[in-house]
Amino acid sequence: MSSLRSWILERARKALEQEECQDASHDFDHITRVLALAETIQQQEGGNLPIIWAAVAFHDIGQERERRHGGDHALIGAEMAGDLLTQTPFPQDSIPAVQQAIREHRMTGGKVPTQLEGRILYDADKIDCLGAIGIGRLFCITGRYNQKVYSELPAEIETPVAPQTIRQLRRRPDYSPSIEFELLFGNLPERMTTSTGKYLAKERYTYMKAFFKRLRAEVVGEL
Repeated sequence: MSSLRSWILERARKALEQEECQDASHDFDHITRVLALAETIQQQEGGNLPIIWAAVAFHDIGQERERRHGGDHALIGAEMAGDLLTQTPFPQDSIPAVQQAIREHRMTGGKVPTQLEGRILYDADKIDCLGAIGIGRLFCITGRYNQKVYSELPAEIETPVAPQTIRQLRRRPDYSPSIEFELLFGNLPERMTTSTGKYLAKERYTYMKAFFKRLRAEVVGEL
């Protein structure tokens, strides 16, 4: 089993290199962190490990193609994962389950994963958006696009915001990590799909909320 895990990770690492991934928030380090979280959740919740390993390894493989050509990286990545796993040492009858988990993992996708392995991927991926790591990742994303360190939600935007609207907002020059946190992260611990995921997400969310409260206080001169 450990050799299959290593093979999957190496396959994913090479695929990311071929895609010329330049996004520090969705790089191979992100995969290894999500995998560690997924294995922690699996120890408590169960689930098929090879499916979890492959779903985690390839869940963001479509990111660069989405950035360059549009589309949905979850759908793109599911197709790419199928190609990367077909006629390989990976259990061939498990490929559809891997693809389903990848298709359903996106936070703004509006879908609840339908299988346990997909729920584990979803939770682990979202937990890596929280806490100190989550803060760092948000600033990596906005820094790449020369966006704001801090900005308030534009007055014309009414909440709750539809997923497609959030994707459009992310292209604005006045977008910032604080807006992303306000729009997407407010009830994230409750949106976890496993008991273990909810537990892990809660502490990280509390830390992150305190950070953005502090950031605003510094921006407006209260501290």
